[in-house]
This record gives sequence, C-alpha cells and structure tokens, in this order.
Amino acid sequence: MRLLVDTNVLVYDTVEDSEHHKEASEIIDSATLLYIPSIVVHEYSWILLRYLNLNPVFTLTKMLEYLEDPRAVYQLESLDTLKLAFVMLKEDGGVVKEINDYIVLAFTIVNKLSLATFDRELRRKAGKRGVKVIPE
Repeated sequence: MRLLVDTNVLVYDTVEDSEHHKEASEIIDSATLLYIPSIVVHEYSWILLRYLNLNPVFTLTKMLEYLEDPRAVYQLESLDTLKLAFVMLKEDGGVVKEINDYIVLAFTIVNKLSLATFDRELRRKAGKRGVKVIPE
C-alpha cells in the first residue's frame, strides 16, 4: 500500500510506551511505500525536540531511520499541493492553525495515497474527500 504517514504515526512508533505504539509500528511495517512529505519531517523533529525533550542525536537518528528506509519517499510539497491545502481550508471554514493538516491531506490527494493518521479531525476531513484512512 502507498501510504502517507502522518506525524503522529511516526511519533507513536518512536515512543515505545505510547498508547498507539504497536498499531503505529504495524501500520509502518505493512506499507509498500512510505511517503513522508517535508512538513511531516519538520513536525516530527519539532515534537521530539520541543515537546518530548528528546536528545537531538536520537531525534536525527530516528528521523534518518524513516527517511533511509528503502520504502521511503521523501518529497517536498508541490505548489499544487499548497494551493489545494488553502482551497480546502477555505472551503471548510478552517482556522489557520490547521494548515499543516490541510497540507498533509492535500499531499495525500495530489499523490493519490492512503493516509495513516490517528488524528480524529484529519481522519474526518480525509474521509469527507474520499481518502482511504488507516487504521480503519
């Protein structure tokens, strides 16, 4: 399965005592291709460093494990992706702080991927637009 992994899936996979650790690991293991847009890499780094206070060397090591996985596709968001994110934000009457989620969703749509996320609101937005979301 061609899968965009949202930031929270990577965080849960990284933090072994997290509530969704096992499920996140299974999701990552099951993917044939793991799409990791740059926004997810930035969010992942920020969460591990700022909110979880993890060591920068550990954070870099974990990030490289994901990005150097032979199944990983690291990609910058295209202009089409960014435009679509802002269109959806406007359509939904969303708030500015949700733009990262809209960029993730737009990347998923533009690249015709499934989306792995535990974020309930992002799952709802994706489902509304016909995006396959896991876990189900």
